[in-house]
Amino acid sequence: MKHGFKTIIALISLVVLAGCAKEKKKATASEPPPPVVAVPSGPYVPPGSGPGQGPGQNWEYGATAELKLVSLSRMSDYTGRPMKNPTNIKVNVNLEKYGSGYGGHVSISYDDNGFHEEGYFTSGSSEQEVKYNIWFHKSGEYAYHGFFEDFLGGVILVIDEWIDLGDGAGPEDKIGGSIWFKNFGLTYAPHPPTRCWFVSLGPYDCRSWKTDRGVETTRAIDPDSGYQKLGTFTGMSLKDAFNGQTEEILANF
Repeated sequence: MKHGFKTIIALISLVVLAGCAKEKKKATASEPPPPVVAVPSGPYVPPGSGPGQGPGQNWEYGATAELKLVSLSRMSDYTGRPMKNPTNIKVNVNLEKYGSGYGGHVSISYDDNGFHEEGYFTSGSSEQEVKYNIWFHKSGEYAYHGFFEDFLGGVILVIDEWIDLGDGAGPEDKIGGSIWFKNFGLTYAPHPPTRCWFVSLGPYDCRSWKTDRGVETTRAIDPDSGYQKLGTFTGMSLKDAFNGQTEEILANF
């Protein structure tokens, strides 16, 4: 009889433990895993052209503005080689809305020593990939952060400048901001099969505003964690940069 009682108690304990295990499994399964992406070698080339994709042969998609460099040496750090006299330096922003974030492509071009160079950076085009690329309010400013990458490093697009005439009608179409970069550096390790802002260890970690759970993109306006400011831009069309998807952006200004 005593043995039977112990057996019943043991069975009840197992049921309770199984229930706890199920509850724990539910809690840890709520956060979707980082998306898996193919990362081939060689320069990154956008998949075609259009809204949220490549800017096109003449950069007819997205919005383009002059990029004013912080310094020539900073440009050399960005390209990984000594720059002589880069001219016609421009940035193109070509974004679409995916879930609560805005992603797509940021392109940077320049002329130097008789050559025209173009670099393309992508955020991917899924809701999970662009979840850190959002508009937010911080210290009285309304700003946007966007993570993008190619096969050599990551860039962060910061938009924090608006033209507001002060007439109560809200901001005009023109915006400004800055481009920040962080190169991966020399490594023979393969790129992990996910975006660099989901990498938490090693040379491919391109996160900024780090937390123990990922990224807190609203913590500050300027990036940290080793990012360097490449340059600033002004007078960019908000409507063109976000391909007309500006109603929600302006409503929260």
